Amino acid sequence: MDLQTTVSLLSLFAIALLYAAFDLFNKRNVPDVFAYASVVVGLVITLAFNRGELAFSLFVALLVWVIGYVIYRMGLWGAGDYFELVAISLIFPVQPTPVFASLAQLGLPFILSVFVATGVAAIWIVPVYYLFFVKKTWSKLPDAKHIAYGASLFLLYLILLLVVYYFYGSNFARMALVLIVAVPSAFTLLFEEEITTRMVEKIHPRQLDEGDIIAFNMMTPSQMRYFSKYEGFGRLATKQLIARMRNAKETLPVYRNAAPLAVFILIGVVISIFFGNVVLFMV
Repeated sequence: MDLQTTVSLLSLFAIALLYAAFDLFNKRNVPDVFAYASVVVGLVITLAFNRGELAFSLFVALLVWVIGYVIYRMGLWGAGDYFELVAISLIFPVQPTPVFASLAQLGLPFILSVFVATGVAAIWIVPVYYLFFVKKTWSKLPDAKHIAYGASLFLLYLILLLVVYYFYGSNFARMALVLIVAVPSAFTLLFEEEITTRMVEKIHPRQLDEGDIIAFNMMTPSQMRYFSKYEGFGRLATKQLIARMRNAKETLPVYRNAAPLAVFILIGVVISIFFGNVVLFMV
């Protein structure tokens, strides 16, 4: 293993591990200094080792930054998550040759492989963790609507399986990959309300932390009417919004027990280094 690969891999795993540790043991809060430092490390590595594809590296990082910031402002993930993805994209702009797979990676961005693998890890871990480890009592069993949603989604995946079979023929890896995604996706949709309930805590607005995500889907119509009077009210709790709502009388449902996305990203990094882009197993 040459110096470039060694330094890049060590930096990659160190950054991913530290983000996961902050997510797990620091109440999902990543220190700003570390978030900025991780991007600087990524930038240094791409300038030192990726000069031949510097324009591509910077373009991918900028794209990840813009998309990540938009998703952050929508309140769908924390600021640390998109900082981590930017750092990862700078360290490895292009998917390297995987350790345990011989498939050509087609020059695809490494961050794309990580994103796909992260999604696969999340759709398995989230339902198992929240339904069987968070608490033992159940408050919301699936109703007819969610049973129909889950069955419909599974049927769509079966149709996809038939399409893959028609165009590419029978292959265990292709069939297994579709089923690996289909089963937990349908299961999650089936138990969506119960999973969401276990992620959420009702707290007073003055207890909010900057970056908290408000569970709009768990708010009652009266809560929506009450809080909509506050300027800038949205899914993301900003410092300004928290200050405005400090004297509010109502409580808010907040994703205080949200899944640690950085842990899933760490798993996605490991999968991508060892197996490459898992979607390529379908072709």
